[in-house]
Amino acid sequence: MNSNEQTLRTITVAQTSQVVEDVKADLDNEITKTKKTLDQIDQNIFTCINDLKKLRRSVIISHFANMKNNIDGNKNSQRDALLKNLERENEIKDLGEFMAHLNNASTQVKSEPMSNIEELNKIVLQNTLLSESFIPKTGLIDLTFIIGNTVKISDSENEMKYKWTVYVRNAEEGVDNLIYIDKVTYFLHESYEPNHVVDVFKKPFSLTRHGWGEFVIRLRLFFKGNMKVQTDVYHKLCLDKEITAGIPMVAKEQTVKFNLLLHI
Repeated sequence: MNSNEQTLRTITVAQTSQVVEDVKADLDNEITKTKKTLDQIDQNIFTCINDLKKLRRSVIISHFANMKNNIDGNKNSQRDALLKNLERENEIKDLGEFMAHLNNASTQVKSEPMSNIEELNKIVLQNTLLSESFIPKTGLIDLTFIIGNTVKISDSENEMKYKWTVYVRNAEEGVDNLIYIDKVTYFLHESYEPNHVVDVFKKPFSLTRHGWGEFVIRLRLFFKGNMKVQTDVYHKLCLDKEITAGIPMVAKEQTVKFNLLLHI
């Protein structure tokens, strides 16, 4: 009998358990280190993307600053249109990321009231599709919308670790009330100046930003038609700290109802 076999025969149950616990502790430490490394890589990627976005904006601004006005004298309007397109492009990508993770979500969602994640995924996707057969009503109309926000939390020590998306969606499946909205203006916290007032012109009327704390967002909904109807809604941005890090989750939703006189 060799020394290894003798050692195995003489080892106690307590010693075996201790060895197992030590191995588990080592594995946990390695997993934690790897997770921190991945989070740091994710943060570095985010920083690079942000720098590239700033560079793109700077190139556009610099290009138009060196241009002479064209015949119509509207070089500034062209510049502003390009910058708005950059903002919309970012919002579409952020919402796409949110939708991609909805079906994988395992954390229980808090809502006021809240449908389950699969139903929300289906409804929000439908909101992005324009119903060609839908004919808007005119006159006195009852409209119901859901206003909510998702949040994705990073394990990074960076204080801007909360990535949130505020959105407006239909309250009922098969009823596209978003077709009545012309645009949504978001009024953010003053810390977002000079970009604290943002206009969104296309469905699903979502806005995505990074931040560090909760605050009240004012949404001004402009409705289509010759009545120039607009109304303000207040949404308390919820950054639920109990959700799973790295997964975009619905943090809060509220139902808003309007009875409006519209003439499309």
